[in-house]
Amino acid sequence: MEYLAYGKTGLEISRLCFGAGRIRNTCDTLEAGSKLMLKALDEGVTFWDTAEGYGTQPHLGEAVRQIDREEVVIQTKTGAKDYEGAKASIARSLQELQTDYLDVLLLHGISTPEDLVSREGALDAFREAKATGKIRVIGCSTHTYTGPVMDAVIDHPELEVILATANKEGRMLEGGPLDKHLEYLQRAYDIGKGISIMKVVVAGDIPEADMPEWIEWGFNLETAHAINLGMTDYRHITLDVGLARASARRRLIQRKAA
Repeated sequence: MEYLAYGKTGLEISRLCFGAGRIRNTCDTLEAGSKLMLKALDEGVTFWDTAEGYGTQPHLGEAVRQIDREEVVIQTKTGAKDYEGAKASIARSLQELQTDYLDVLLLHGISTPEDLVSREGALDAFREAKATGKIRVIGCSTHTYTGPVMDAVIDHPELEVILATANKEGRMLEGGPLDKHLEYLQRAYDIGKGISIMKVVVAGDIPEADMPEWIEWGFNLETAHAINLGMTDYRHITLDVGLARASARRRLIQRKAA
């Protein structure tokens, strides 16, 4: 497994990120979900991504309860826009995740520059929580959106992490072509933002036989610190971990040859 700095956030993450958005589809109990998370941790996946809206924070919390909290980096999200809503969301996330702090908290699904401005109240709650140690890093997800929204979030000095859609055909992107979107990611990467990519396999909307090729594309994207892959069963963990390790070996060989 490859571990690296998450931009200039000060966090170290596994390049393979466990996207926990859909584990409720296959894990009908918190115990089943936690076992899946702990299996991934045993395989070296130390970066976990969830969101309040997914309903999977309690599954991660059950896993966190059984380990040393410092073993994992947890990234979660809230769609709250105002101060009170975000403050309540932060409290709920801490409770559900059974932790005293969130490594990364993202404004969820920023779609336009105006949308970002409308979240200023939520950012006030983020700032307050960060000042008291409840949040380590503040960022945002842009979901499937690109174009002007990317300029807005890249230029925002307090947003240290960006979670964005990226895949080999640019599918699901709204607001601009893939080549331009990759330029945005390069710019964000160059100034030290932590970059995670999602929808790498188009939310599963590709033939299963093609998935390794699409996942490898994600690992070959040098501007992505983390490749966020949804894992809902042990078979996914085996596939994704194997591809992550193969990528790590290739990148190591390339660095030695350079």
